[in-house]
Order: sequence, then structure tokens, then C-alpha cells
Amino acid sequence: MKRSSPHKGRAKKRSTAAGDPYPGIFQPSPFTASSRRKRAKEKRKKALKGWPLRVLTVIAVILILMTLIALLPQFTIESIKVEGTRLTNPEDVSAMARGLLDRHFIFDIGPGPKQYFSLRYGTLEQEILERFPLIRDVTVKFRFPSTIAIRVDERVEILAVRVSGGFALIDRDHIVLRVAETIDFDLPVLEGISVLSEVIPFEVLDVEDHLELMSAARLTAELIRHDQLTPDNRHLMGLVRQIRQIGLKSFYLFIPLPQGGEIRVKLEDNRLLQEKLQLLSYLIQSGEIPEGVAGELDLSGETAYFRPDTA
Repeated sequence: MKRSSPHKGRAKKRSTAAGDPYPGIFQPSPFTASSRRKRAKEKRKKALKGWPLRVLTVIAVILILMTLIALLPQFTIESIKVEGTRLTNPEDVSAMARGLLDRHFIFDIGPGPKQYFSLRYGTLEQEILERFPLIRDVTVKFRFPSTIAIRVDERVEILAVRVSGGFALIDRDHIVLRVAETIDFDLPVLEGISVLSEVIPFEVLDVEDHLELMSAARLTAELIRHDQLTPDNRHLMGLVRQIRQIGLKSFYLFIPLPQGGEIRVKLEDNRLLQEKLQLLSYLIQSGEIPEGVAGELDLSGETAYFRPDTA
């Protein structure tokens, strides 16, 4: 028998590749443009292969949720809860929402997109604000299960202004909350401000210099903030009885003494005001100011200075 030469096989293998510039074992590079297009096409096919099933699944889930929302009794309103009232009767506020009882929660939500997304009853909120002038802001929203939650933010008296016939108690928006004939409140009294027209409850106090009123209200707010940040034995709101403006940003705080007379505290309304109030409460509590001695405490400069009144 004749043996074939091993070289003939290799020659035959080379001959099959005749005209091909690359060996037969050569594989195209995966980084060529054609390879990348092929892989991208395969990925698109895989991505599109299951999309009808995914879409049908999402639609089914939405339909199930809508059915649950429509049929479950937990989405029918059965109770009303009012929070945050101080001077306003919560029963009166609750009565404004009784028309929603035994109704599905979705019917009265709106009217805008913001209310829909937050499950709020915007129309009822506006009605409550118009009905109760003591309420500064209100939120009415659905709370699972079966509850309408009404959160009230009432107006708060922060300053008393001496007016003809008594004192106008105003909030931070300068709205008159009530008029008191005598001092039945625990707030500083702003003296010396010119009121231009009749004082009407739940209307903005009409004064000649609104900047003066704003500065006094800001000063009172800083007093409240001071008391929130300090121990009870160093509170100032219960000590300061009067405020009088003596310049664009200068004030006197009047602190009456038990045996008669008063301490007049001069302050500047600037970024150091809170630090000066902390210093004032420390001086009073520590006894650095002579006990029972009337005079002027100047805190408007870099150094605190107390000048006793002469006899």
C-alpha cells in the first residue's frame, strides 16, 4: 500500500484557502464594525422578545390596584381627625368635612395636579381658610385607612401694639387677631407707633411706618427664639414689658423692677442680636446687674455698660 505524504495534507489545506489572504483557522475580530453591528442587533432582538409579556403584566397590575382601590372599604371615608388647633374649636373644623363621610376618597381630591399627587382636598382647604380667619394655613388629605386628616396652623400673637383704646395683638403678618382694653396677655408692648386708621380684627394693622413694625416683630421673634434655646430660669419674654424704637435699627427694651423703676436695655437689630440677648439673660440671672437698681444697660456696642439712674 502506498502511503500518502504528510506534506500533501497540509498542501491540500493550504490549497483550500487559495485566494484567501488569511489562514483557515482565522476568526473575525469581535471588535470590527460588522461584529459590533451584529451584537447590537442580537441585543435588540433579545430586548424586544419579551416586551409584550411585560406590558401585559404592568397592565394587569394596574387593573388589580384600581379594582382594590375601588372596592376595598378602607378607601371609603369613615372618620375625620383634626390636629393643631389651639384657639379654634376642632369640632367646628371637623364639621366642614362631614360631607366627605361615606364617600370614596378619590371623588373630592383636587382640583390641581399637586393635590392629586398628594391626595389633598384643595377646595375644602380654601373653604376652611375663608371660614376661620384665625387659621393661617391648613392641609386636608386622605390618610389610609378611611380617614380625612386636617392639619391646622393657627395664627399666633407675637406683639402687642398700643392703639387708641387699648392694645392690638398682631401676628407675624401684622394681622390684628384681637383688641384688648387691658393687659391680659404676656407679650411686650410696642410703644410710640403711629396707627393711621381704625383697628379692625383680622385685617392688617395700618401704620405709618411698616419697617418699624417689621423690626419690632423681628425683635420679638428673636426673644421667643432665645427662650426656646435657653433654660427656663433665663427666659426674657416674661420680663420684657415694653419695646420702643429710638432709631432705624435701635430699640429700648423695658424690664420693670418689683420695687419700682425699670431697667432700660438698649439694643441694635443686627446679626449679633441673639448673642446680645444671651448676654442680657446671663447678666440678669447671674446678678451682675445690681439687684433692684434701675438704670440703662447699653448692649448696642462692643462692651456692655450699665448706668444706674441717679436719685
